[in-house]
Amino acid sequence: MVAREAEVAVGTIYLYYSSRDDLYLSLIAERGEKLRGRYLEIFARGLEPLDELKTTASAYLDYLRESREIFLSQHSVVYAQLHKRLKRQTELRNFQRVMDLSHEIFALWESTIRRAFVAGVIANSMGPKTTAAVIWASMNGAFMLMGDDNFFRGVTGLNPEHFLDEALESHLAASQLTSANRNGNRGLALSRNKKKSVSVGAVSTSRARSGKDTNSEEVALPAPA
Repeated sequence: MVAREAEVAVGTIYLYYSSRDDLYLSLIAERGEKLRGRYLEIFARGLEPLDELKTTASAYLDYLRESREIFLSQHSVVYAQLHKRLKRQTELRNFQRVMDLSHEIFALWESTIRRAFVAGVIANSMGPKTTAAVIWASMNGAFMLMGDDNFFRGVTGLNPEHFLDEALESHLAASQLTSANRNGNRGLALSRNKKKSVSVGAVSTSRARSGKDTNSEEVALPAPA
């Protein structure tokens, strides 16, 4: 695939890479660096938390579409087994490069989830790390289901063209609704507590006034003969 796209002989590729694993890891790292660059560019725009979250998620969906073959092959690889068979220094360096990039990219994704939590635009029911992992896994799973568009359409009856975007919007909408309900319930509870506090204060004030009036009357009474 790489040799065909580069329009060179297969043997020429291996003048630059020590093995197929080295080539494979280099491709994943290159795509990962591009995705990280997209995330950083989005963050630099200073968007509102929800807009930033949606834009970042859309950038990841674009990354999946652009890297379909590499992404699908990546999820068929057991990384523990891959790491065991790597022997050359270039292979090991590229493996570590891929792992470091993966951690950094996920941390960036988690940070945009965290900002949405702080702003109160999505529900914080599981914490930022777990929520980031759930949404990320949902997007990956939906994308893998659509490896064969015709099969997906035949089984579900759905149009695969916009399925990923619609699934993401639905996930975020549900989280926003949960957040809104929680905020509404919290506001209602605060309102009730405020009313209760005002009511208790009024009763206390009334009792204090009543006590003051009674004491005044007692002082005004004449002393007994």
